[in-house]
Amino acid sequence: MKNKQIPASHRDSYWLRLVATAAAFSLFGLGGLVLRFILFPPLKFLYRDKEQRKRKARLLIHNAFRAFIGFMRLTGIYTYNFQGEKQLRRPGQLVVANHPSLIDVVFLISRIPNANCIVKASLFRNPFMRGAVTTADYIPNDDPERIIDMAAKSLRRGESLVLFPEGTRSVPGRPLIFQRGAAYIALRAEIKPTLITIRCNPPMLMKNIPWYSIPLSRPHFQFSFNDSEELLQPCNMSESPLAARDITKRLKKHFTEGCAA
Repeated sequence: MKNKQIPASHRDSYWLRLVATAAAFSLFGLGGLVLRFILFPPLKFLYRDKEQRKRKARLLIHNAFRAFIGFMRLTGIYTYNFQGEKQLRRPGQLVVANHPSLIDVVFLISRIPNANCIVKASLFRNPFMRGAVTTADYIPNDDPERIIDMAAKSLRRGESLVLFPEGTRSVPGRPLIFQRGAAYIALRAEIKPTLITIRCNPPMLMKNIPWYSIPLSRPHFQFSFNDSEELLQPCNMSESPLAARDITKRLKKHFTEGCAA
């Protein structure tokens, strides 16, 4: 509804951005097929070691996502500012973020060379994404206890893990709803999360909104880096439902205030 109030003079290149968005999503699907059928198969022969093959696959995805993000910016679909990009390159981080847009995970993985993430189990059957999520050894969201255990082991191996406590994209104007999985993973891995607050104004690629329903004015993504040391201190870091609830409450408060800023 807010888009209808924007004067025509402010509707910067709407039709060009719409065409560019269509081209970007077409390229994304094509890129998934290229990764699966052209770039990933040779990895099995070049790298017999599973861990090495996994890292190379993740690096390919990292570079592909970086190119995709760059294409969308170059074609004027959006602008963005990324604070704390250098900090995200440190290994073994639990990167926790809010989830306003469909491409949040693409943004974050494009900044983290060896990123692990939790993905929908259905993606392991998706023809565009199956090759990527399987070769990169991402974590399927099919069993909560298994997720926590696999995520903690991934972090102990020095891999960074991208996680959205909401579990799905947030809806503008509605309160954030956080699950406790991020807290349990932090507790089991004995690690304090790295917090990334994502803001997009005007909103783009929201939940239940088709990709072609783009805002009339060009969106701007803002990624803000925060260390959780102060947020979670003092805090009971023993793995228990009470500790998980306390951490989740603090995370929700942090992101709610950050998104409103």
